[in-house]
Amino acid sequence: MVSAAAVYVRISQDRSGLQAGVLRQQEDCLDLAARLGFEDPVVLADNDISAYDGGRRPGYELLVEQIRAGVTTVVVWHVDRLYRQPRELEDLIGLVERHPVRIEAVRGGGLDLNTAEGRLMVRQLVAAAAYESGHKSDRIKRTARREAEQGAWHGSARYGYGPGGVLIPEEAAVVRQMADRFLAGESLRSIARWLNTSGIAPGRAGTGTAGIWYPYTVRSVLASARISGQRAYAPGRRADPVDGREILGPGDWEAIITPEQTARIRAIVADPSRRPARPAVLSLLGGIARCGKCGAGLTIVKHTPAAGGTATLRYACRSDLSRPERGGVTIGAAHLDEHVTARVLHRLAAPRTSARAGSTTAVLAQISTLNARLAEIDQDRQDRLISVREHTAARTAAREALAAAGRALAAVTGGAVALHGAPIGDRSGLEVWWESLDVPGRRAVIKALTNRVIVGPGQRGRGFDSRRVRITYSR
Repeated sequence: MVSAAAVYVRISQDRSGLQAGVLRQQEDCLDLAARLGFEDPVVLADNDISAYDGGRRPGYELLVEQIRAGVTTVVVWHVDRLYRQPRELEDLIGLVERHPVRIEAVRGGGLDLNTAEGRLMVRQLVAAAAYESGHKSDRIKRTARREAEQGAWHGSARYGYGPGGVLIPEEAAVVRQMADRFLAGESLRSIARWLNTSGIAPGRAGTGTAGIWYPYTVRSVLASARISGQRAYAPGRRADPVDGREILGPGDWEAIITPEQTARIRAIVADPSRRPARPAVLSLLGGIARCGKCGAGLTIVKHTPAAGGTATLRYACRSDLSRPERGGVTIGAAHLDEHVTARVLHRLAAPRTSARAGSTTAVLAQISTLNARLAEIDQDRQDRLISVREHTAARTAAREALAAAGRALAAVTGGAVALHGAPIGDRSGLEVWWESLDVPGRRAVIKALTNRVIVGPGQRGRGFDSRRVRITYSR
């Protein structure tokens, strides 16, 4: 059964997302409908939808269907809630000629579109509303452009940043690894799979994403100008272009990656054929280990000895005719990988104490102590030295302290993702954890914990000499 009256409410912008504006309109409209003698009218709403920009209004479309079905009175808060464009009004007038209807407004009184006087009055109101909407739109666009040129943060929180562009260290670490993987040749799909497997929730988890990363969400984060501290602007576009919005200049918030990295990412996104080819062998220390003579990054190469010998992989400083200082330093890849892995795991298994509060060394030691404390708490409960309540309280306090230490580690190393789940202080547990990581994950751990891995010159024919390797750890 179709009601004799319908209430229509609309608000153009709902910044809070709480629908407070339409609810206030609805309350006033229902009061007016009751005074006019209508009980339980159908209520149709369009929240956070402008009538000026030409977008779809599902609530309004349902209202038109209700009029066709027999509704004779439409109650609105003001006539400009119903239409703000002359073309929409003419469509409604054409509908009213076949289905008579009266408009009742909380502000402005009633209008009968079945009379010439009513149509004249409403046309004048709509013309004024259309002018005001256009004028307001121009003002908003000018303000938005000016704020963009000044580098002001725009919008709500985005992945890597909280409200107002405040950096979130844990998420910033994720963004850095995403960028590193993409620029190393990894696909958007592969990065999304890594994020989901690692249990890293995307921004706004639970608001349509179901806590899952998709290739297009990875692309949206990587191609955005904001992660390199730059302000972008694209008026009139609801969705981001594939290769990001136009960059106007630097923003007033902290960058996560460099503008040069953003430029490279956007170039690859716009033209996938420019994606760098992934090396046939993804090495653990390629580009991380550096030449002790010239400082260049070492690359993985296949070394073939004399006839009949077995080919091996080596890290080498490649010769460059334009830079005579380069070349001549090589080292066995398997030996160097094993040595650096052992040193990194040892640093995680037995962190040194440090007098420098808040340093990487101090935070690692704190996490190791807290992990040991958790094990002691569990052992005390197993030995019945503490009650269930005491066990629960002690574990809760230790875990809260551990979470705070994890955030501190992310702030000083940017390695929140790299060290996710690492049983710091547990040597056997660390070995199992290390084996579970893929090569990019292991590289991320090494980069988070070291500043330099320097390989000095060696003597031909001698075996692996660990004294050639100098590791400087993050302090």
